[in-house]
Amino acid sequence: MQPNHIANFLLSELVAIPLIIGAVRFYRINTSYHPFILLLLMAFTSEAISFICIHFFHYNNAITVNIYALIESLILLYQFRAWGFLHRKQRLFYTLVAVFILLWTVENIVFFKIETYSPFFKGAYSFVIVLLSINEINYMIVQDSRLLFRNAKFLICLGFIIYFIYQIIYEASYYVLGKDDVVSVATRIISLFGYVNAFVNLLYGVAVFLIPEKKNDLYFNRHFEP
Repeated sequence: MQPNHIANFLLSELVAIPLIIGAVRFYRINTSYHPFILLLLMAFTSEAISFICIHFFHYNNAITVNIYALIESLILLYQFRAWGFLHRKQRLFYTLVAVFILLWTVENIVFFKIETYSPFFKGAYSFVIVLLSINEINYMIVQDSRLLFRNAKFLICLGFIIYFIYQIIYEASYYVLGKDDVVSVATRIISLFGYVNAFVNLLYGVAVFLIPEKKNDLYFNRHFEP
């Protein structure tokens, strides 16, 4: 095993920190954050499976990564629905779900790309998640009088923006640059990924700790008006 691969795996598995905090607090926190806890569990499981595939079975983990990308995208959409915006915009929610499934199917099944790393779907849903996160933060800045950096939703959305913008850059680098430059630039991007991932996971840990406890157990936040 290459040491840098092991280091990146260990950094990525820092997602265990917010996951453990979320598991301990799961039945006390507002249920609108439950999809996010599920997302943390899926991320932890996907990283572990990928590590086993590569380092023990010497097998390409592209299938695991591609399936996880679809699951992640749908859970993220449901998270924004649980927070209120996509609950109020039902047509937009179901349209995005249908588009995500269609894009994933075309890229991975129709064009038989499931055994290779498929960048178009990941880039597309990353862009959508960044826009949804910015929309959520804009609302909080205008309407919420609490300190933003003590607001769990703000920290989670900030983590989404950092992570998914990085993912867009990573995926786009293969198509914007010439072939001679791809390897060197991609290597630099990949080398930073573990640290970006670690920072975002630590940010998630703080966010999960700050998730408010449920009161009346309202599942959907009604702050978005049509």
